[in-house]
Amino acid sequence: MNITIKAPHHNLTEAMRGLIEDKFSALDKLTAHAGTPVTLSCEIEESIAVERSGAKYRAEGNLALDGKLFRAEAASSTLEGAVDRVRDDLIREFQHAQGKRKGLVKRGGAALKRMLRFGN
Repeated sequence: MNITIKAPHHNLTEAMRGLIEDKFSALDKLTAHAGTPVTLSCEIEESIAVERSGAKYRAEGNLALDGKLFRAEAASSTLEGAVDRVRDDLIREFQHAQGKRKGLVKRGGAALKRMLRFGN
């Protein structure tokens, strides 16, 4: 997985970069079977506008996987909390999409089975 981290108006230390990459490495388990390269674009922002709402850091994540885009955004008082929320939201969105795809396949198979049943 290719992770791109942007931090406009903020100096990102190696410790912060390592923390972000470590947190988002949990997505590797979900995206291991992807046919195309997986890219994750993460943007970290520390601003006064976000701080007025009680949070200091805002994190945004865009996960591009097999032609689909999953997006999450979160704000928290700590960088780790914001990244955790974004990671959890991306996992939730990805699993929801997988469930919808599996449900469609099952419904299609059931419809095909109903059409092939004849004589009963």
